[in-house]
Amino acid sequence: MGHITRRDFVTASVMTFPGVLLASRQATASAGAAHSDGAPDPQLIEDLVSANHILADEGIVDGYGHVSARHDRNPGRYLLSRDLAPALVTTDDILEYDLDSNPIDSKGRSQYLERFIHGEIYNPESYPS
Repeated sequence: MGHITRRDFVTASVMTFPGVLLASRQATASAGAAHSDGAPDPQLIEDLVSANHILADEGIVDGYGHVSARHDRNPGRYLLSRDLAPALVTTDDILEYDLDSNPIDSKGRSQYLERFIHGEIYNPESYPS
């Protein structure tokens, strides 16, 4: 597979779901362990920041949109920015959540209430067999 640009990544991996935009690099059918298997790849965090900026620049999300990505080392976790307009998101704003949408370390920052939707989408137990 050739080199993929961040814009290509966002364009190819964004799916619309009732009022939410999600970016997922990796789909998996099983939830991960209770503790993280390590910090997410810094490139994944950069891609998530870029996804926020690209979707805001393209007018796909406004000040209230969100983009998340499944943790690349633990399928039972996902990444989402703190409660902040997508155009303003930086790498320091990205937080890690479990599939119940509890922040692993909120760093004292507020979170999107809609994070629970993201957790349910990533949670394989949310889907009937």
